[in-house]
Amino acid sequence: MKTNGNILRKLLFIIFAISIIMSNFNIVEADESLLKKMEGQADKFLSTGETQASGKIDTSKIAENFVGLGQILTMVGAGVLVAVTTYMGIKYLTAGPEAQAKLKVQLIGVVVSGVVIFGAYGIWKTVVNIASKF
Repeated sequence: MKTNGNILRKLLFIIFAISIIMSNFNIVEADESLLKKMEGQADKFLSTGETQASGKIDTSKIAENFVGLGQILTMVGAGVLVAVTTYMGIKYLTAGPEAQAKLKVQLIGVVVSGVVIFGAYGIWKTVVNIASKF
């Protein structure tokens, strides 16, 4: 008798769960006039931006403004890279075999930093070219 009661409870729970799931279907009734209103607002926003910006934004002027900053940052980065390399070289000469192995692992970070610092111009040109297409 207990098994019939358990089966009946499970069956009622399943029917209840299915009825809740089926009753929660959301019906979306999209209003076409709302979409047209949104498109109109977006077009108005774009046209306002174009008139206030006086045409297109000139990315070459922006790039020219940041050239000096880029040169300063490259010089600072190169100076720090030289200092770190010198420090690691002296530490490598005075260290034991285990410490030398750890320094070789840290050297990977120094090499990657050097590539980024001296490749900054190429990275900058790539960013400017991508930004100018938008």
